[in-house]
Amino acid sequence: MEDINCVGLPHIRVLAGENSDGPVYETLPARQIDEHVYELLASPGLTLNLARGDIVSIVDPLAPAEVLKRGGNFCIQIYADDVPQEAVDQLERDVQEQLGGTMDGQYKGNLTFSVPGHHGIYSINGPFDAFRTATGVEWYFANIYVNLDDDDDETLLNWWVDM
Repeated sequence: MEDINCVGLPHIRVLAGENSDGPVYETLPARQIDEHVYELLASPGLTLNLARGDIVSIVDPLAPAEVLKRGGNFCIQIYADDVPQEAVDQLERDVQEQLGGTMDGQYKGNLTFSVPGHHGIYSINGPFDAFRTATGVEWYFANIYVNLDDDDDETLLNWWVDM
């Protein structure tokens, strides 16, 4: 997977959720394909159901981006107040070497990775589980569930099955 430096690239705003002040947006690097249609050039750190390479439509800024075509990557999100940089560096190396994935974003202890889906959902755990063991910090798939509004519903999208 090609590592992209997103500095200087066009960015779009996607709805990540809401808080007491209203909508919360995340800015992501993207390539415009058509009116309201974009290819994401990095996986998001906050927004669910999206990953690097996805083709999305954003017509209504108050609605979530609609995935028109999956880009073939898992989005892995990690949230922590702080993580030792050595552990981050090791995870980034392991994801690159073992899975051909990339770290798409880091803000303090929050990390975002893109991992090619052809590995399958159960084959990518190794580097992330090792990170959890070393740091105590959990990791999450951000783009595999059908129902994002129900934490108890673990129905999978299965977009990676035919890869």
